[in-house]
Amino acid sequence: MTAKQFLYSVRDEQKEIEEIGDRIYELEMSLLPGAMRYDVDRVQVSPTDTTTDRMVEIAEYMGELKRKQSALTEKRLKAQRLINHLTDSRERQVLDIYFLSVKRPGMKDVAVMLNYSQRQAYRFYVSALEHLERWQ
Repeated sequence: MTAKQFLYSVRDEQKEIEEIGDRIYELEMSLLPGAMRYDVDRVQVSPTDTTTDRMVEIAEYMGELKRKQSALTEKRLKAQRLINHLTDSRERQVLDIYFLSVKRPGMKDVAVMLNYSQRQAYRFYVSALEHLERWQ
């Protein structure tokens, strides 16, 4: 796996964790009394209990979320050590923000945060990835 592929896998895992968190939130909100519309939704008293099913689903997602967060923490530490091998602080800053920020900013956002033009930020990004590929 190249450095670029590894760094993007960190970014992708962060997105997956956010999606799981969003799904948990949706399921939790569906359990609230206001989520059921008595005029439209059937109130079910049969052996199938959707509340219990949702609670089980939430528990499963929570377990998956914890596993993924633990794995992501390890990957982020490894990515940070990889990025720290760069000698140019501007390249380190660009990769740090782009790959390790929780919000997953785009290159335009990175440029704004660092007070660079988008073109400069992209040049630092490309240069940093080239240096990492040569280093590995």
